[in-house]
Amino acid sequence: MVAISRYAMLGQVDDPESSINRMATFPPVEASDIESDNDITITFSDGDRLDALASKYLGDGRYWWAICLMNNIHLPLGNAVLPGTTLRIPTDISVIQNVIKQKQDDKD
Repeated sequence: MVAISRYAMLGQVDDPESSINRMATFPPVEASDIESDNDITITFSDGDRLDALASKYLGDGRYWWAICLMNNIHLPLGNAVLPGTTLRIPTDISVIQNVIKQKQDDKD
């Protein structure tokens, strides 16, 4: 049996504003849209997983998407993050949730 990525079931869309193929689970948000004062930076190591990092730093592995947003990782598939990459990790998930909500409200 072939292993399937935990992120493989994500919907993908071509974002007409940025011309980037991205996850369809939330509106287009770039790292520059997120102002946060107390971020942590780490170096991604071989064997690291975004969900495991979210669990460690954010208390819940389901917040892997927040790490993606903070680092402009549009599709977390395959080798989207290579060992040695510096990642910005938020310390307050509500900052990102507020940016997403504002983008959704602006869109509506």
